Amino acid sequence: MKVFAIGASRNIGYYSALRLLQEGHHVVYLLRKTSVFDSNEEMKPFIESGLAELVQGDALSWDDGTRAWAQATLDGPVDVVLFSLGLMASISIFPLGFVLDPPNACTNALLNIFATFPNTTSTTQPRFVIISAFGSTKASKASVPFLMKPLYYMLKGPHADKTGMEEVCAYSAGWPDEHKATKEILPAGWEGRLKHGRGWLKHAVVIRPGIFTDGEVTGKYRVGDDQMRGVYMISRKDIAHFIVTDLLPNWEKYGGRGISIAN
Repeated sequence: MKVFAIGASRNIGYYSALRLLQEGHHVVYLLRKTSVFDSNEEMKPFIESGLAELVQGDALSWDDGTRAWAQATLDGPVDVVLFSLGLMASISIFPLGFVLDPPNACTNALLNIFATFPNTTSTTQPRFVIISAFGSTKASKASVPFLMKPLYYMLKGPHADKTGMEEVCAYSAGWPDEHKATKEILPAGWEGRLKHGRGWLKHAVVIRPGIFTDGEVTGKYRVGDDQMRGVYMISRKDIAHFIVTDLLPNWEKYGGRGISIAN
């Protein structure tokens, strides 16, 4: 299986891609700096063997996205696209909360990856796994536990970016769209960047985890819809475990929708 990984230099994408490499799959990484793995002993044998292929580029760049797709599909189609891009947020006093710079990086990156996607034939399309956040949709926001609401208020900036990202995904997949991103996140006319139009994306899952932790993998987590109750926290390694051991092998069970996950 060939995997095209965007945002996999660390965290969920890194742990997921590493598991896939350990199973013998080929992973093509789009990285702003390929040197990120220079001192990584876990990655070294996979890079040397060619199972891990590093492509330098920025997911926000049209040229880099086009070139990365060309490289990823050079010797055959991509089977899975793992989109787990995330930025380090800084704390702001006014407005209060965590802020991203730029505020719509995930939205624009996914839009660019979709816009540069070369093949819309449903039978050869890869499966897209897109990491979002619980609270990025109206239904999941309403289901946030009371004790977690102050933290989710602080995360309104990053979640606004995830809402925009999900709007792009819903439009591309032809899903019912309740997402209403602000013009700061998705400027008017953004749909024009998608040459394939609405509904071209045939195989996608959006994962909406609870608050991330750096805990070890437990394999003990719950998966549900946007109205799942008690969504508090989950380790990044548990999300990677779910993606590799459950989601991908059981795509018929999860494909074509958004799912929530928490310990």
